[in-house]
Amino acid sequence: MIFLIALASLAGFILIALADLAAGRGKSKLKQYFAAGVAAYIVLVIIIYFVLPAFILQNILWLNAIGIFFAAFPLLANKQAEKKSKNTGIALAAILFAVVLVGAMVSVVANFAVYQSTYDHVVKSNEEEAKPLDEDKTPIAIAPSSVRNKMNKKMSVVPDTQLYHLGSLQTQTVGGTNEYIAPVEFDGFFKWLKGGETSGYFVIDATDLGAQPEFVENKLSYVPSAYFHKDLQRIIYSRYPSYIQEGEARLEVDEEGKAWYVQTVYQPKLFTKKANGDDIQVVVVNPYNGESKIYDADEAPDFIENTISPEMASKLNTYYGEYSGGFWNRHFGKAGVKIPNDNGTEHGVTSVFSEDGSIQYFTDFKSPKENIDSALGYSMVDGRTGEVTFFGGEKNNGIMDSSGAVQVVEKEYPEKKWEGKMPVLYNIDGNPTWVISVLDSNGIFKQYAYVRAADSDYVVFGDNAKSTLEAYRLQLSADTSTAESTGDAPVQQVSGEVNRLYISSDNAGAKTIQFLLRDQDVIYSINSTDAPYAIFLKEGDQVSFEAAMQDGALSATIEQISIEGLN
Repeated sequence: MIFLIALASLAGFILIALADLAAGRGKSKLKQYFAAGVAAYIVLVIIIYFVLPAFILQNILWLNAIGIFFAAFPLLANKQAEKKSKNTGIALAAILFAVVLVGAMVSVVANFAVYQSTYDHVVKSNEEEAKPLDEDKTPIAIAPSSVRNKMNKKMSVVPDTQLYHLGSLQTQTVGGTNEYIAPVEFDGFFKWLKGGETSGYFVIDATDLGAQPEFVENKLSYVPSAYFHKDLQRIIYSRYPSYIQEGEARLEVDEEGKAWYVQTVYQPKLFTKKANGDDIQVVVVNPYNGESKIYDADEAPDFIENTISPEMASKLNTYYGEYSGGFWNRHFGKAGVKIPNDNGTEHGVTSVFSEDGSIQYFTDFKSPKENIDSALGYSMVDGRTGEVTFFGGEKNNGIMDSSGAVQVVEKEYPEKKWEGKMPVLYNIDGNPTWVISVLDSNGIFKQYAYVRAADSDYVVFGDNAKSTLEAYRLQLSADTSTAESTGDAPVQQVSGEVNRLYISSDNAGAKTIQFLLRDQDVIYSINSTDAPYAIFLKEGDQVSFEAAMQDGALSATIEQISIEGLN
């Protein structure tokens, strides 16, 4: 295919040569045109081989400009042109050059003109707020940099490990387990010559801090780090030359453990390289034999959960947030403009596991005005469809953005130089909360941090996601200003004898009563503004009330309580 594209790129050269020879004064230059044509063809093949430009209109024009440049040498070689006869070749060369120049200008103008269209073609929806976090259905993933650190330490188990480095990390759910998967890739041309095929891939539980990566031996020949006819990018280009490849090809594994490479592709808008968000495709390549097939992103085989690459998700966020009013509004008026933050783990986005089992890409948005660190909301981009769901309700607007949350965490350990990574916003009992992984300078996990997005004074650190969540909920339950923690949690009828009791006061004089029931581990909290008689509660009282809480929760906030003998 590369040779055919190079030949098509000589169309302008061939037209000029034929016109000049047909003028009756170019027979002596036939050899010159032939030599120039061979040179142009070789140069074009080399450029196309290494650059792999998509076979789209603007690329066709500039490739032909190279051919026209080579045609100029034999065209202008002799100056014995008849003074009275017009040189047809020169005239045609000028016309073709003008076409290329006009095409370049049209391409520039088109890039400005289509920004509004890119926004219009993003598949999008809006929600007030996300469902409250269910830690069992929506597990907190480990930071990718920490996972890569573990995998790199296990590289010694890879056969012929000196040939490889760790490839791109991918999130996936396999057999009901949330996992990170990363192949080993060749560490250069000579390593590829030596090995011929890679040895396999690493897999690790994405939510278990104590998990260790397991290496799966699986010989793969057609991979991104191979060369020539086994280079995955060249294979895709040779079969789908009119498509632009967005981001890297990444490894996904089916339920039988068979590996597949997945590459997001799209056909751009005319005269531009902009994508239509509602028309994205994916190429699935068999790395064992090099066979491939192209699908619409949402119609790929079910085991593929990331038909949308992180790079494409980031691009869709930019289209959605910045260009709802077009190019000029983005840079001048800025009405309705929202800028995606770049604190994600890959290309500004972070992969998260959603409650329904799908993979979503998280990003928060900020104001285009400088020195404002409050968020305007956040988005989730579906990993299979590319749909952008924006959460911009009142609770998510004006809260601390991801950069501010990371700064709050990092200020806690300035002497250790620990870093906050992978900030993701969750709805915890009605309170937008930043969940951040704290890593040392070597990428080793140290702690989780839960930061209340509306108040940076509420920060809880812990060694694992579950215990930190419960400690954070306890802190929220003691604050009368926090949102009610009902959400979608089931309401349970509770009764029993008060075993332990603790009463605290806030600055406004309201009291928070926290108590334990005998033979129960749940800490219940109630505020005196909701239940005035609760301040008279004492150990040994028999009580009954309704509590909205998930199974296994260690804390719950209630609004009303019945105390035997009192009310």
